[in-house]
Amino acid sequence: MIFPKFDYGELGNGVCGEGELFYREYLQGGEEYVFPGLHPGEKLYYKDGIALTMPHCGKTNTAVALTSILCNPEFDCRGMRTLSVGCAGSSYEDTVMGDVFIASAIIDMESGNTVVDSNNRLAWFPMPDTEQYGCHILDAGRVESLYSLTKDIALDTTPRTQAFMAAYSPALSRRPRVMKATFATSDNYWKGREFHEIAEMKVRHYGCPDPYRVAEMEEIAVASTLKRFGLSDGYMGLRVSVNLDDYMNGATPETMFGNSFESNMTDENNLEGADIFDTAMHNLFRVGKTIIDFHPD
Repeated sequence: MIFPKFDYGELGNGVCGEGELFYREYLQGGEEYVFPGLHPGEKLYYKDGIALTMPHCGKTNTAVALTSILCNPEFDCRGMRTLSVGCAGSSYEDTVMGDVFIASAIIDMESGNTVVDSNNRLAWFPMPDTEQYGCHILDAGRVESLYSLTKDIALDTTPRTQAFMAAYSPALSRRPRVMKATFATSDNYWKGREFHEIAEMKVRHYGCPDPYRVAEMEEIAVASTLKRFGLSDGYMGLRVSVNLDDYMNGATPETMFGNSFESNMTDENNLEGADIFDTAMHNLFRVGKTIIDFHPD
């Protein structure tokens, strides 16, 4: 199961969202299914032992779509491997746009208590009753095998993106690479250093093996749903950075979020990610294809 989250228009139209390149490589010309639980208007595509659907944004959409597949009597999901792919924001401290990340742990940014403290800053306090749902740590051996398989893959960037990164921080002018990371899932499309610090606090609290580096909106739902169905051993989380989790080069909340999410992502002069999006989708596909082709069954 290849599990991208969104695309732009019909799959196969040549416009790169999260699913386009995977669809064209593995699913085009295959079978198509429509059934309750999928995102409205979406299909499940199947060809030669590989499936793909897009749940769209957020934890609820993701859990419902994946559960509908796993509970559909038409499909035998025993032993299913799930490669969950997509774009993400990434840590302003040590990542660059175009980096591809393999999940070694996932934290839920909505778990526990996030409050404004007595110093008028965001703060987080754990809630014992929800501890078991707040973090998912993946098998270290499996993560390491995925990293060893993909760590030397050459990833691309663009001159405009490199200049954009260098203007934000000269230390972040390197080329993209594959990295292991803790992912932070939130239904809130957050940005800013206080949220970043909360993510780092949760990494320490749960003892995650790798630093927080990825902010996204679905992975804890993918991992938790698969765990409930006894399929978590086959889960692999893969994300590519298309922006940072800080405000870059003079951007403000008002200037950024006055436009739609889609136009911010795809506009080559956008305030979040320069012109990296299309290149990032090819980086994600290159790493994802290596993983898929290594497991042809």
